[in-house]
Amino acid sequence: MSNIASNPPTDAAAALLGDLRAARRGAVALPALQPDSYARDHAAFEQLSDQRDLIADHLAGRLGGMGDGPMSVLSVGCGDGSLDVRLAEGLLRAVPGRPVRYVGIDPWSGSAELFTAEMSALEADELSVDVHVSSFADAPMDETFDVVVFVHSIYYVSDVGESLRGALDLLRPGGELWVLVAPRAALNALVDVLAPPLEDHRQWFSNDVHEAFLDARITLDDVVTLDALVDLASSSDEALDFAVQARLTAELRGPVRAYLDAVSVPGADGGHRVPHPVDVFSTTRH
Repeated sequence: MSNIASNPPTDAAAALLGDLRAARRGAVALPALQPDSYARDHAAFEQLSDQRDLIADHLAGRLGGMGDGPMSVLSVGCGDGSLDVRLAEGLLRAVPGRPVRYVGIDPWSGSAELFTAEMSALEADELSVDVHVSSFADAPMDETFDVVVFVHSIYYVSDVGESLRGALDLLRPGGELWVLVAPRAALNALVDVLAPPLEDHRQWFSNDVHEAFLDARITLDDVVTLDALVDLASSSDEALDFAVQARLTAELRGPVRAYLDAVSVPGADGGHRVPHPVDVFSTTRH
């Protein structure tokens, strides 16, 4: 897993985070991001990060190593389909004529509609697509898949271990489960301090997912870290809100930006970038 989470923050960053934690202690929770603004702010955030390209390339490589037969994929938390459409297109292009089954799950109907539109734009007779507007736990699944993938969606499930076991049950023998989740590194330290609580739990990060695999006695094939960077120095307020998973007040924006500057590293162009890693957990159903 990423070792960025274990790297100690600078004294300045630690002090700024401590000030934010003190300012929020006992305060009313900040407003959560609403579904329509969440999707829009997510898109703005992704424009500032190289992570989506890294994820697309990594998952496409994994899919490419699974043979040239028919392929079925379940994307949990599919969002607007902008990642999944790239993976589906790659599967279709790699083996012309291969049947591809792609199913999405997302709790917001707006994202589900965008997912369907993205997939429909491929105009491929070999591609069969469905989407369920539902949580993963409540999705009416009556089929099995070659791949089940969670991309930045495991944060929100009520029980990580139960979700992992449920995902494995949806795999065919030899099928693979991939869970992509961020570590509690510099950026997500802000989420811990600023994000409002979910219905019955905090957001889960890489260490929680790793512990859930161990507790459920699910053998991991590997854990790979993709070391992405995000340019939050030039971000809009909306993209900044997405980064911390809360609607910030005007008084908090300055301290949040100061903290992000303190944890930044030089990008390829010399500009300030915030480390934005993602860990990829994978296991196979035997």
